[in-house]
Amino acid sequence: MRNILCGIIFLLICLIGIPAQADDPWVLYDDFNSAFMDVTKWTSSESRGGEVVLLETVRELHGNRLSLAARAFGNIVPPSDPPVVPPFMGNRPGDVNAGFGWTKVFQSMKVSVKVNEAQATGCPYFNATPTTARARLIGFYFNATNPSATQGNRIGDVLSQVRIQRSSNSTDKPQILEVWVDVVRCTDLPCANASNDGLLPVQLGKINLGQWATIQVDWDGVSYFTIKLDKEPAVVIDVLGPKNPGAPIWNIYPVSSPWNALGVSNRLAANCPVDQRAMGYVEAEFDNLFVRSFP
Repeated sequence: MRNILCGIIFLLICLIGIPAQADDPWVLYDDFNSAFMDVTKWTSSESRGGEVVLLETVRELHGNRLSLAARAFGNIVPPSDPPVVPPFMGNRPGDVNAGFGWTKVFQSMKVSVKVNEAQATGCPYFNATPTTARARLIGFYFNATNPSATQGNRIGDVLSQVRIQRSSNSTDKPQILEVWVDVVRCTDLPCANASNDGLLPVQLGKINLGQWATIQVDWDGVSYFTIKLDKEPAVVIDVLGPKNPGAPIWNIYPVSSPWNALGVSNRLAANCPVDQRAMGYVEAEFDNLFVRSFP
């Protein structure tokens, strides 16, 4: 009788566990425990702006993790006597990305990230815009302005970006990294430029260089982004003006070009003198990428 009772209890435990697993919507997209990146899951891209030199790049599986790295140098102005303040103030990108699920809009994404090295130098006397070296999780979710958006025309597409970064003007100790989230709307065809339309970046917290952190983005498909960093309180961003007076008046149309990516990016102070040329370097590892699809 005792053996029968124990067997019944064990069966009940198993049956109780089945619905919990079945109801769990998270799907492991990639744990990177393979010899090479899976060509059926991943694409690659690099981008740079202006005269940025994207000099060193890495995109490979190493130690059962995705390793990404990029070193970039900003554009410069010719020397002159007396020195002339450069005409362009701002920054330029130098990016290395690994795109995933490029034909699908996910409801949720989460990944573990560790930034092993981040260097950023600018030229504050000539350009107050800092250089930033960052690792990031990017996703496109909807189009805010065009109900008939077409493939390849990203105007109006809205993306969310979580970035773990070090800035050249940071006053933190060298091992401290900031974690930020942006929600922005593309303003040109390739989305080389974007506007936050009043939705200012939100800082999620700070982590240490060499520290693993899990970042997560959830989009409810209607109005809200919910973003999390480890066990920090979740940040909720409402993108519909009628519900949030500080938010833009956006519509929710299908995105023109679904695309999601893990990446490393350097935003480089532009038009520095040759002896103060801006430089950014970031090396990061990614592990255990999970996604959740819409029901």
